[in-house]
Parts: sequence; C-alpha cells; structure tokens
Amino acid sequence: MNNEFLLGGTATGDESAAVRALGELAGSVDTGAVPYDRLVAGGRRRLRRRRLLTAGVAAVLVAGVAGGTAVLGERGRAAVSTVVVAASTPASAPAATPSAPVARDPFTPTRVKVAEGTANGHTWQAWAALWPVAPTKEDALKQARLIRAERYAANPEVKPVVPKDAESNWDPRIDEVNYYFTVDGKRQVDDSLHAVSAPGGFPGAVGGASLGLHHDSGVPAVVIEGVQAEVAKVVVTWKTGGTTEAVPVAVGDSPFRYYALVAKPGTDAATVTYYKADGSVERTTDSWLRTS
Repeated sequence: MNNEFLLGGTATGDESAAVRALGELAGSVDTGAVPYDRLVAGGRRRLRRRRLLTAGVAAVLVAGVAGGTAVLGERGRAAVSTVVVAASTPASAPAATPSAPVARDPFTPTRVKVAEGTANGHTWQAWAALWPVAPTKEDALKQARLIRAERYAANPEVKPVVPKDAESNWDPRIDEVNYYFTVDGKRQVDDSLHAVSAPGGFPGAVGGASLGLHHDSGVPAVVIEGVQAEVAKVVVTWKTGGTTEAVPVAVGDSPFRYYALVAKPGTDAATVTYYKADGSVERTTDSWLRTS
C-alpha cells in the first residue's frame, strides 16, 4: 500500500529487469514506520524517475498493485484515519473548481483546494500544490529549497535539502505535487510530496497519502490522491456500511486530477471505485484505503 501506481503497456528487455527490480523494491517496503524522507534518500525517486514514463514498467506495476495504492507521506503515514460523519450519509462533493491554465513557473506553485469540510467544530481544507519541473539542475536545487522552506514552516522535522540529491533527482519530464491540509486556515504538520508526470509526457504515475495520523490537528485525518484525468467520481464503500464520495478536480495543467476525503472512524474501506463521466467503472480496488 505504500507505492504509487503506474499505468502503461507491456515490458521488454531491460525494462523487464527494471520491472522486476522495482517490484521487489515495492514489496520490501515496510508499510508502518518507514519515513518518507528515508524512502527518497534510498533511491525510490531515482528508480521512479528513470522508468516513470516507460510503458512496460507501468503495465507490470499496475497489475501488481491492483490499480492504485496509497503512498507513504512524511513520517511514514499509513493510508487514512477517521471522520465525523454518519455511516449512512455520503460526504458532499468538494467545493473546489478546476484551476485555469497558468504559466509554468518552477518557483511559484499552482495551488488548488481540492476539498473542504467541517469536523469537531473546525473547518478543514485539503490542498494540492503543483510545482512545475525546473528547466535546469541549478533551478531544481532552488525549487527544492523553496518547497522545503514552505514545508518546514509547518513542520520543523523536514530535513534540509542535499544539493547533490536535488540535482541528481532532476528530470525534465517530472513535476512535484505537495499534498497538505489546513485547519481553521492554519497549515498542519503532516504533508506529502510526490513526483508526477509533467504535461506532454506519458502520464505514468500518481499517488495518494493520508495526512494527520501522527500529529493531532483537531480534525480527522485527510486523504488526498491523484487519479487519471478520465476519473469523474470516486466512491468509497466502508466495511461497516455507508459510502463517501469525492469529485476529482484539475490542478493547473497536470495530466492528473486530484480529490480528497476523510475516512469513516473505526473501519477500513471495503472498496474504492473510480467512475468515468459516463458512469462506467474505470477501476475498483480493495487494498489501499486503510484506517491503521
């Protein structure tokens, strides 16, 4: 449950070897307390970056993770937590609207509210900040420091940027998206940073995370995930009954759409179903949305 899912075709030659290696890597990750920063330092992003746009790798990994899974965020969060809603009452659709096209400035993210709600007398909002790929390695280092400064302001545990890592991880086909949430207008400690395909490239990877499991924010944990552009609605059916619905929205010119929701307390998801605009099922998974 701690890997991004990839989409694509079939693998051959060197790609098959890469697929096997990535599959072994995904299977070896501890879903409990493995820190996100250590995963990055260990080379997950390098492996993903090198094969992100390879259709062959995509096909095998999507089969291995059943179409979609949660990604560990900062401090190794598991997927999802609790929500203050009646089991029989679906959550209302997010109030966010698709963002208008903007210039791709690597030093100024496109920031979109993907969902909001109230819980325990507080107002929460889920956000996705898209950082367009930097044009050079030097700019990538500057961007990494800007992202880190923004995250550090809410969480002093975020580690400093290592210049050689920022430069070696740079890829002209890869954007960064930062998931985070606010409570009563204040950004909370937990967040999650993901590498995603830039526009014009093969839309090969996207991930999700549960935020708020390690630091009490006064509201239930918030789940944010990226999905394929054709997904028009996400429906979570809970094991104890009831459903929660969410509507993905655009974030800048990202080839993906993003949604957020809060989980029902005391239960895991039975299924997560992704619907297209015509009402047909794009895919269904029963593995990634968890409360523990």
